Amino acid sequence: MKKIATVLMVALAMSISVFGAQNKNAKPPAKPSNAAAKTPAKPKAAPAPVDDAGVAAAVKAKFAKTPSLKTANLDASSKDGVVTLTGSVKTGGAKGVATNVAKSVKGVKKVDNQITVEAKAAPAKKAPAANKAPAAKSTKPKGNKNG
Repeated sequence: MKKIATVLMVALAMSISVFGAQNKNAKPPAKPSNAAAKTPAKPKAAPAPVDDAGVAAAVKAKFAKTPSLKTANLDASSKDGVVTLTGSVKTGGAKGVATNVAKSVKGVKKVDNQITVEAKAAPAKKAPAANKAPAAKSTKPKGNKNG
Protein backbone atom coordinates (compact mmCIF):
# COMPACT_ATOMS: atom_id res chain seq x y z
CA MET A 1 0.00 0.00 0.00
CA LYS A 2 2.87 2.34 0.75
CA LYS A 3 4.37 1.62 -2.66
CA ILE A 4 1.12 2.54 -4.42
CA ALA A 5 0.83 5.78 -2.42
CA THR A 6 4.44 6.67 -3.22
CA VAL A 7 3.97 5.95 -6.93
CA LEU A 8 0.78 8.02 -6.97
CA MET A 9 2.49 10.94 -5.21
CA VAL A 10 5.41 10.86 -7.69
CA ALA A 11 3.01 10.69 -10.65
CA LEU A 12 0.96 13.58 -9.22
CA ALA A 13 4.09 15.70 -8.69
CA MET A 14 5.28 15.02 -12.24
CA SER A 15 1.93 15.87 -13.79
CA ILE A 16 1.76 19.15 -11.84
CA SER A 17 5.24 20.15 -12.97
CA VAL A 18 4.46 19.28 -16.61
CA PHE A 19 1.18 21.20 -16.50
CA GLY A 20 2.89 24.23 -14.95
CA ALA A 21 5.53 24.23 -17.68
CA GLN A 22 2.87 24.19 -20.39
CA ASN A 23 0.57 26.76 -18.82
CA LYS A 24 1.37 30.11 -20.44
CA ASN A 25 -0.68 31.97 -17.87
CA ALA A 26 1.19 30.51 -14.93
CA LYS A 27 3.07 33.10 -12.90
CA PRO A 28 6.77 32.57 -12.36
CA PRO A 29 7.75 31.69 -8.82
CA ALA A 30 8.12 34.70 -6.58
CA LYS A 31 11.66 35.88 -5.96
CA PRO A 32 12.86 35.91 -2.39
CA SER A 33 12.38 39.29 -0.78
CA ASN A 34 15.64 39.07 1.11
CA ALA A 35 17.15 42.56 0.74
CA ALA A 36 20.65 41.24 1.32
CA ALA A 37 20.32 38.91 -1.67
CA LYS A 38 19.54 41.78 -4.02
CA THR A 39 22.46 43.42 -5.71
CA PRO A 40 22.29 47.17 -6.02
CA ALA A 41 21.44 48.43 -9.49
CA LYS A 42 24.40 49.83 -11.32
CA PRO A 43 24.02 53.49 -12.13
CA LYS A 44 23.73 54.21 -15.84
CA ALA A 45 26.91 55.51 -17.33
CA ALA A 46 26.76 59.07 -18.57
CA PRO A 47 26.62 59.30 -22.35
CA ALA A 48 30.00 59.60 -23.93
CA PRO A 49 30.97 63.18 -24.66
CA VAL A 50 30.46 64.20 -28.25
CA ASP A 51 33.54 65.13 -30.27
CA ASP A 52 32.08 68.23 -31.92
CA ALA A 53 34.98 68.77 -34.30
CA GLY A 54 34.74 65.15 -35.46
CA VAL A 55 30.98 65.37 -35.93
CA ALA A 56 31.25 68.58 -37.98
CA ALA A 57 34.03 67.06 -40.11
CA ALA A 58 31.96 63.92 -40.70
CA VAL A 59 28.95 66.00 -41.80
CA LYS A 60 31.11 68.00 -44.23
CA ALA A 61 32.62 64.79 -45.60
CA LYS A 62 29.15 63.35 -46.23
CA PHE A 63 28.12 66.58 -47.97
CA ALA A 64 31.11 66.18 -50.30
CA LYS A 65 30.02 62.61 -51.15
CA THR A 66 26.37 63.53 -51.76
CA PRO A 67 25.87 64.27 -55.49
CA SER A 68 23.19 66.93 -55.03
CA LEU A 69 25.29 68.79 -52.46
CA LYS A 70 28.77 68.61 -54.03
CA THR A 71 28.51 72.03 -55.65
CA ALA A 72 26.62 73.67 -52.78
CA ASN A 73 28.31 76.25 -50.59
CA LEU A 74 27.71 74.63 -47.19
CA ASP A 75 29.30 74.65 -43.75
CA ALA A 76 28.58 72.67 -40.61
CA SER A 77 29.47 73.31 -36.99
CA SER A 78 28.63 71.28 -33.91
CA LYS A 79 28.12 72.04 -30.23
CA ASP A 80 27.17 69.22 -27.85
CA GLY A 81 25.88 67.14 -30.77
CA VAL A 82 23.67 69.92 -32.17
CA VAL A 83 24.80 70.55 -35.73
CA THR A 84 24.21 73.97 -37.29
CA LEU A 85 24.15 74.08 -41.07
CA THR A 86 24.86 77.33 -42.91
CA GLY A 87 25.42 78.34 -46.50
CA SER A 88 23.24 78.33 -49.57
CA VAL A 89 21.76 75.83 -51.99
CA LYS A 90 19.86 76.19 -55.26
CA THR A 91 16.65 74.38 -54.23
CA GLY A 92 14.57 73.67 -51.18
CA GLY A 93 14.99 69.98 -51.92
CA ALA A 94 18.74 70.28 -51.55
CA LYS A 95 18.20 72.00 -48.20
CA GLY A 96 16.17 69.00 -47.03
CA VAL A 97 18.80 66.59 -48.32
CA ALA A 98 21.43 68.46 -46.28
CA THR A 99 19.31 68.06 -43.14
CA ASN A 100 18.86 64.33 -43.70
CA VAL A 101 22.54 63.79 -44.48
CA ALA A 102 23.54 65.60 -41.28
CA LYS A 103 21.04 63.57 -39.20
CA SER A 104 22.57 60.35 -40.52
CA VAL A 105 25.98 61.11 -38.98
CA LYS A 106 26.77 59.29 -35.75
CA GLY A 107 26.84 61.68 -32.79
CA VAL A 108 24.32 64.15 -34.23
CA LYS A 109 21.49 64.73 -31.77
CA LYS A 110 19.75 67.59 -33.53
CA VAL A 111 20.14 69.63 -36.73
CA ASP A 112 19.63 73.40 -36.89
CA ASN A 113 19.32 74.09 -40.62
CA GLN A 114 20.05 77.75 -41.36
CA ILE A 115 20.81 77.13 -45.03
CA THR A 116 19.28 79.66 -47.42
CA VAL A 117 17.82 78.83 -50.80
CA GLU A 118 19.24 81.00 -53.56
CA ALA A 119 16.68 83.14 -55.35
CA LYS A 120 16.08 82.07 -58.90
CA ALA A 121 17.50 84.49 -61.42
CA ALA A 122 14.80 86.34 -63.34
CA PRO A 123 14.51 84.99 -66.86
CA ALA A 124 16.27 87.16 -69.40
CA LYS A 125 13.83 89.49 -71.09
CA LYS A 126 13.80 89.71 -74.85
CA ALA A 127 15.40 92.87 -76.14
CA PRO A 128 12.77 95.26 -77.46
CA ALA A 129 12.50 95.41 -81.22
CA ALA A 130 14.53 98.14 -82.86
CA ASN A 131 12.69 101.44 -82.78
CA LYS A 132 11.23 101.68 -86.18
CA ALA A 133 9.56 104.84 -87.26
CA PRO A 134 5.86 104.29 -87.63
CA ALA A 135 4.87 103.68 -91.19
CA ALA A 136 3.91 106.88 -92.96
CA LYS A 137 0.22 107.17 -93.51
CA SER A 138 -0.95 107.07 -96.99
CA THR A 139 -2.17 110.37 -98.33
CA LYS A 140 -4.71 108.65 -100.47
CA PRO A 141 -8.24 109.28 -99.37
CA LYS A 142 -9.98 106.19 -98.17
CA GLY A 143 -12.63 104.78 -100.35
CA ASN A 144 -11.29 106.36 -103.52
CA LYS A 145 -9.96 103.62 -105.72
CA ASN A 146 -8.88 105.88 -108.54
CA GLY A 147 -6.87 108.34 -106.68
